Parts: sequence; structure tokens; C-alpha cells
Amino acid sequence: MRKAKFFNEVNILKTVSGIILIIGFYLLGETINTYLLSWVPGSIIGMILLFGLFLVFGEKLVDWVKGGAQLFIKYLPLFFVPVTVGIIQYDNLLSVFGVLFFSLMLVSSFLIILLVSYWMDRKVSEFSCG
Repeated sequence: MRKAKFFNEVNILKTVSGIILIIGFYLLGETINTYLLSWVPGSIIGMILLFGLFLVFGEKLVDWVKGGAQLFIKYLPLFFVPVTVGIIQYDNLLSVFGVLFFSLMLVSSFLIILLVSYWMDRKVSEFSCG
């Protein structure tokens, strides 16, 4: 019974440290954005820095961040609720431009599907050719 509690405490520690690490790199990216690279979003800078850290430390760091990332992903739909409420609040704008918005979403989704399938086809053919 003690073993199960120990593993639970370790998982909680890994989850909390993962959340702290993710938020820390986000804040570091925002700081770099404020003082150096104002044209690149801070969250993107933080993500690139965290990815570089993953490349350096490998699997050990992934194990620590995995719990926090899974927790963020689990509750991610809650962050989209305010956006949906905002769209519903401006229904007059949606009634005027709704068809345009819907058309743009369809066209952009279709273009993304085409571009990704073309790119993947090229990568698969490069891989199979040698």
C-alpha cells in the first residue's frame, strides 16, 4: 500500500513541476518578446525554447513535463468557452458576415488538407526512394 501512495506522490510532483516548467517557459518567451523580439509572439518563443530543452535533455525531461501537458490538454476545451460566448454575443456581426466566415473556414480547411497531403506524399516518396 505504501508503494502505491509513493507513486501517486511522484506523479503529483511530476505534474506540478511540468506545469511550472511550461508556465515558466511561457513567461520567459513573453519576456523575450517584450524586450527583444516584439514581432514574434511570446508563447511561440517559449515553445521553441522548451523544444530546444527537450532536444538537449531528451526523454528525462519529457517524463517530467508529460503530466502537466496532459492536464492542460484535458481542460483545454474550457478555454474555448469564452470564444464561443463572444461569437454568440455579437450575433448581428455573425448574421452579416456569417456566410463569408463559413466560406473562408471551408476554403482554408480544404487548402490545408491539400497542402499537407501534397507535402506528406513528397516526404513518403523521398523516404521510400532513399
